[in-house]
Amino acid sequence: MRMVDGLGFCFAFTAELAYPVPAAFDHLDTRSDGRKWEWMWGWKDELAEAKRLYYGKLLIRKPTFVSMKMLPSFYATFGRAGEADDHLDDVRAGRLSEIARRIIDFLAQNGETQTKRMRSALGISSQEGKLQYAKAIEELQRLMYVARVRAVGEGREDYNYTYDLFVRRYPEIVRTAERYTSAEGMTALLSRLVDLAGGVTERQVAKLFDWSDERVTHLCARLEAKRAIVRSDGLLVLPTLR
Repeated sequence: MRMVDGLGFCFAFTAELAYPVPAAFDHLDTRSDGRKWEWMWGWKDELAEAKRLYYGKLLIRKPTFVSMKMLPSFYATFGRAGEADDHLDDVRAGRLSEIARRIIDFLAQNGETQTKRMRSALGISSQEGKLQYAKAIEELQRLMYVARVRAVGEGREDYNYTYDLFVRRYPEIVRTAERYTSAEGMTALLSRLVDLAGGVTERQVAKLFDWSDERVTHLCARLEAKRAIVRSDGLLVLPTLR
C-alpha cells in the first residue's frame, strides 16, 4: 500500500524491461517467488475490493496498481463527463465492439454482476463468443467504462469476478476527475512518469498509456514550452535533472 501510494502507479507483477516503471512484485520483502505470488494473488483482489488501490490492466495493458489519489488523473485523460451515454461516441467510432456495448447496457440495467452470469445472460456460449467477451471486458476496463469489483467462487472452475460500471463503482473518483481537463490528466501522468523513470521517450509514453502519437507530441510540446519538461539525449526529463 505505501509503495503504491508513494509511486502513484506501478506494474502489479513483473516489470517490463522496455519501460522504466517499478513493479510491486519485485519489491516485496521476501526472496521466495512462491511467497510473492501467494501474497500478490490475494492482495490484488482484497485491496482493490476495499478501494485501498485500483487494480486493472492499464500500463501497456498489463496488470497495474494505481493509488486512489492518482486514479482521477487516469480517468480524466478520457475527457468524459461520467454520463450514461458516454460510450456511444466510442461505439460509433469503432473503438468499442458490439459486445462491449451490450456489456455496458447490461450493467447499467442490472448493476454488479458475476462475469459468468453476465456472459450467460447475454447469450454468449460459443468458444469464439467467450474470447470476444473476454476481450471486450478487458477493453472496457482499460477505457474505464467497467471496473472489477470483487473475486467470487472457490477453486479454478468457480473462481471469477463481479463487474460494474466504473462510474457506479467509483463515483467519488469521477467527481474528482470532473475538475480536470483531459490535458491536465495527461500532464499529471506524464510528470509522474518522468519523475519515476528519470527519463522516457515519446514512444514509451504513447505505448505505456495507450495514447496516440499526436496526443503525446502535442502534450510534450506544450510542457516543453512551459519548461515543465526538457529533452536530453532524446529523453524527456525534468528540468532539474538536466
